[in-house]
Amino acid sequence: FFFRFARGRFARGYLAPPRARRWPRDGAWMLREVGLLLLLAFSAWSIVRYLFADGGPAVFDYIVVGGGSTGAVVAGRLGEAGYSVLVLEAGGSTQISLGGDAEPVAGKWTIFDVPLGWVQVLSDHRWSKEFQWVVPADPPPAIARGLGGCGIHNAMLYMRGRPADFAEWGAGWSWDDVLPFYKRSEDNEQFGSSPLHGTGGPVRVTTVASDELSDFFLDAFSTAGLPHVEDFNGPDRIGFGRYQFMIRDGLRDSAAAAFLGADRRAGYRAPPLVKTHALATRLVVEGRRVVGVEYVRGRAPTDKAKRLRAMARHEVVLSAGAVMTPKLLLLSGVGEAAKLRRLGITLVYDNPAVGRGLADGVYAIMQWATRKRNFFKCRLGTQAEEDQPHADYCAQQRAMYAAGHRSNSSLGSPGMSVGAFLRSPYAKGPEPDLQLTVHPWDKFSRPWSKRLVGVASMEIANNHPASRGWVELRSSRFTDPPLFAGPYLRDANDSRPLQWAMRQVRRIAGLEPMAQVVQEEILPGKHAVSDAQLFDAIACGPAQFRTLGRPACDRSELPVNHLAGTARLGDPSDPRAVVDRYLRVIGVHGLRVADASVMPAPPSGNTHATCVMIGERAAQFIIDERQSRRRS
Repeated sequence: FFFRFARGRFARGYLAPPRARRWPRDGAWMLREVGLLLLLAFSAWSIVRYLFADGGPAVFDYIVVGGGSTGAVVAGRLGEAGYSVLVLEAGGSTQISLGGDAEPVAGKWTIFDVPLGWVQVLSDHRWSKEFQWVVPADPPPAIARGLGGCGIHNAMLYMRGRPADFAEWGAGWSWDDVLPFYKRSEDNEQFGSSPLHGTGGPVRVTTVASDELSDFFLDAFSTAGLPHVEDFNGPDRIGFGRYQFMIRDGLRDSAAAAFLGADRRAGYRAPPLVKTHALATRLVVEGRRVVGVEYVRGRAPTDKAKRLRAMARHEVVLSAGAVMTPKLLLLSGVGEAAKLRRLGITLVYDNPAVGRGLADGVYAIMQWATRKRNFFKCRLGTQAEEDQPHADYCAQQRAMYAAGHRSNSSLGSPGMSVGAFLRSPYAKGPEPDLQLTVHPWDKFSRPWSKRLVGVASMEIANNHPASRGWVELRSSRFTDPPLFAGPYLRDANDSRPLQWAMRQVRRIAGLEPMAQVVQEEILPGKHAVSDAQLFDAIACGPAQFRTLGRPACDRSELPVNHLAGTARLGDPSDPRAVVDRYLRVIGVHGLRVADASVMPAPPSGNTHATCVMIGERAAQFIIDERQSRRRS
């Protein structure tokens, strides 16, 4: 209309023969006409922006809620296949390749790019206040809020599930079914292309430089008689060895960077549109079909924020994580009918399993005072006093990293390189239930009563706990955090494998060559010997710090933060299931879940690689189903 109107006005008044002109051809007329045309152009542009940029009937083939470790994979693969995709991410941009504008900490690189920055993202208020969800609980979970999801603050370990883990996942999810999808995204630098590994995928997988103290631990494991494992993602996992990480040339290679980074998106047939600070408030449902997503914009949107909508031609995929995915399902009317009605939420489908079955590993922590310091963890984003007396060393490491020699700088390492897997007498299957990770530094930076030369830390994770928790709505307001009942030691027997492992590690730390380096055990301390004392150290934290203003029982170090299981996959006849074997939400059309929520049980190790695999499978399910419908 605008262009036809402008062309007519211009032709009748300016290009027509002199006798046919309807207006005088003078300067005043021209100014009036140009002003009118500019006003019309601005009005047209405003209407287009309203309709298609922020909340009008913008339509995409698929909408992915959450740009984390799984959602980024789904969106990337669908865009690669030529489908139009909108990604709604509640948090902001993070890494440079994702448009991140956070404070540079080493040259141009942000804290989310630098591998050593992961602990600071979790603990430093400058970043945690914006890039973590606030979920009140005891202990509270650490849930990333930003483009990349938990892939922007995890330790980058690449650890798959084990074949026996998938026996519980059911038909279509056996080890033979999932292995090709693990390999599809992998670009393994050490093991190359093989029956168990892939190359050429978007995610770089590699080892990192080690340190003397970590090597001493490996030697002590060997002295104790544990087998050496060349590849933790190989045929066997029980034993000790070097970890592999998702790091590319000294930079964090998160799934979001790998699948949604600027260079990667440029090569897609239909690059996904990513909206950050776009919080999904509920699903748009017609009958029992999900047709779109309602969302709000802003860093901290309130109840008064303008509600916007995006519509999906085919499907919506929820990839908001094991806490926020069930929250969005419940807000949208999918969950236990009685509880939803009490909150005034219109019921779409009654499924009491939504939000139940919350699983996570549980930690025990051990630390030792050492006679030498092998690894110094430099602070990032500051020349703070924490770097003293190593300020010159840290300045050198920052300069090296900023100059492009990232892999040679300590900043290009996650600050750990080795670990071990054990199978306790309490394990219920053939796979290891315990994961031991060595940190050659004081991970928790507590105020020790005396000056220590060095501190070594070990996290012992029970990856197969029996305890389960739940996620529920606090209210019908999208701004309210959910109720979170963590699964930590609800079954006290979950501590038994940890107590057994602590005794094993205590013995190993006394073997050569560790005996040359270790001065004394400082956590939990040599006084903790009995089952009751070890349980107390696991459940309530170090006894020696409870007199320093901390609570009598500090549970903050229990969570492994591998949350899973709140939208479990299974057969539609299974009362525990929320999604079917193809990740379609049971009882609702046009909706899938693809994230750690669908895991029936956590894998025997870190969850990130399995989340990426789920994203690969979800995308393939969608593409196969779409192509099948086209053929029919």
